[in-house]
Amino acid sequence: MKRLMHIAWAAAVVAIAVCPAWAQEQQRQRGGGRGFGAFGAGTLYLLGQKSVQEELKLSDEQVKKVTELQEKQREAFQGLRDLSPEERQTKMQEIAKAQNEALAKILDAKQLKRAKQIALQQQVRFGLAFVLTNDELAKTLQITDEQKQKIQEIRRSAFEEMRDLGRDEEGRKKREEIRNATNEKVNGVLTAEQKAKLKELQGEPFKGEIQFPPFGGGRRNR
Repeated sequence: MKRLMHIAWAAAVVAIAVCPAWAQEQQRQRGGGRGFGAFGAGTLYLLGQKSVQEELKLSDEQVKKVTELQEKQREAFQGLRDLSPEERQTKMQEIAKAQNEALAKILDAKQLKRAKQIALQQQVRFGLAFVLTNDELAKTLQITDEQKQKIQEIRRSAFEEMRDLGRDEEGRKKREEIRNATNEKVNGVLTAEQKAKLKELQGEPFKGEIQFPPFGGGRRNR
């Protein structure tokens, strides 16, 4: 039972953390609120990955503190399902703020910057159309209103295509195809300068393996 609760928590956290804008779209379809920011979101989850810990050269003490912070987040997420959409959104924002403040105390500036780069890389890979609808990132890249409208249309179309796909292997492959096609469409909306800035924000490509729990179509490694 405890293991099932852990998997459920991990799936929820990954859906929100790795691509918060995707979770945002799901909430919007259900009448919910807005997701929290893309910068830094997912950092805590990824810090639990051994490959990321090695990349950042975390000390044993830092790994211990990250593990303790993850446990606190698990506890914080346990009661979210019983809240209204508005209450859930407020709580998620509180969790995100507390998480970012805690991580800033655990990691040094260089480690935190790299961790956020890796998190953004995962978000972009998961769905560029959803990531670019985040207000903070859109402002940084100077996305115009016209571009936002085009990206939103692409995002809605992708969500509709993915929404009813099964969790089997066929559904997983179809999801991946839609994500790749959607990313190409969004790339066509961006200017050369915006693409260059986005690449800069992501930093050097992360080559380590990242393992996600089985949700929305099965286990996914990188």
